[in-house]
Amino acid sequence: MPILAIGSKRARADAGFSLVEAMAALMVVGLVIGGVLLAAPSADTAAKHEAQRLAARVLAASDESILINRPLALVVTSEGYGFERLEHNGWIAAGHAAPLGFHAWPDDMNVSIAQRSGLADDRRIARFDALGGATPAIIVLGHEGAAWRVSIHGDGGVHVARAQ
Repeated sequence: MPILAIGSKRARADAGFSLVEAMAALMVVGLVIGGVLLAAPSADTAAKHEAQRLAARVLAASDESILINRPLALVVTSEGYGFERLEHNGWIAAGHAAPLGFHAWPDDMNVSIAQRSGLADDRRIARFDALGGATPAIIVLGHEGAAWRVSIHGDGGVHVARAQ
């Protein structure tokens, strides 16, 4: 039986990849790369997450003031922020372990008050009344060149957007 130098037909049919197999492999690689790029944190992740956390706590404070039928105030310092409740004997800070207690700013977070209400105390940026209203304020959080704005509206609503 003669042996061909190029091999048998069976070996040649099984060798290599078809065009469909190569395209499927490229598609899988492209999907993996796209997923990695979408999941990779951007430069403004810290500022965005902190702005969203602040907005969520502001909404909780607005709801809390309605539930307990007492005004609450957002207190912002260079170290962090928290909430105070107006009692008969004056403003009382929420405990550190409380949901509306003091929260420290992350390292290297730049905080500025772009707009504040006309409240007499410099620490109290916004006040939430028992009817759901609030004194408007805008707080800008920046980290590594990215900045996010937290806007508190008069109706107690909060909006988070990228600062210009």
